[in-house]
Amino acid sequence: MKDNRLKEQLFRNIRETLIERDDLSDCDIPVADTSSLVGHDDDLCITFTKSFTQAGGTLHYCYKECDIRSQILDIQHLHGDATIGCASDNLNSFLGHLEVDNRAMLPFESPTLGATLCEALIADQGSMVISSNLGLGVTVPALCDNTIVLAFTSQVVADWRMASERLKQLYPIYPDQIMVAHPASYACRKGLQKFYLILIEDETI
Repeated sequence: MKDNRLKEQLFRNIRETLIERDDLSDCDIPVADTSSLVGHDDDLCITFTKSFTQAGGTLHYCYKECDIRSQILDIQHLHGDATIGCASDNLNSFLGHLEVDNRAMLPFESPTLGATLCEALIADQGSMVISSNLGLGVTVPALCDNTIVLAFTSQVVADWRMASERLKQLYPIYPDQIMVAHPASYACRKGLQKFYLILIEDETI
């Protein structure tokens, strides 16, 4: 898809259609049929969007920097304009650049609203790969009751095998800890209330 406006509308239509479904229990983990995937980035993004939204996550597609800021401020407003806690210095700097109220998060701290980066998005599961290399030493960044994940469209891969290969390419030493976070399964295990994904078109930054 060359027209990002059309892509944004498509993702919005997918999200609005799936969010109306009431036939999924809280702990269902729907898995997309990947038999038709051809590996094109847009195909993978659409599959991920369907899987992630179907599992209860909220996805915002952004292709301009001002869109990123606007979406994050809207999320903050939904949670009482809470200051965002971040475990990543890079993310702290980026949010500061956007003039978004944020602060460094201490190890094992869990503020009302947190934000993290991720290394990969798995299309067939609608899940996010988050490793200890993004946070505090050998500790995976803690997911808060309400967590914002920032990711790029180029990070979407077909399955876990490709996500693992991506980790090997990113780091000379494989991360000590890896979390594959999924909106439905993580909520059931840990009491997470809401996953927000800011999916950024790579041309944006």
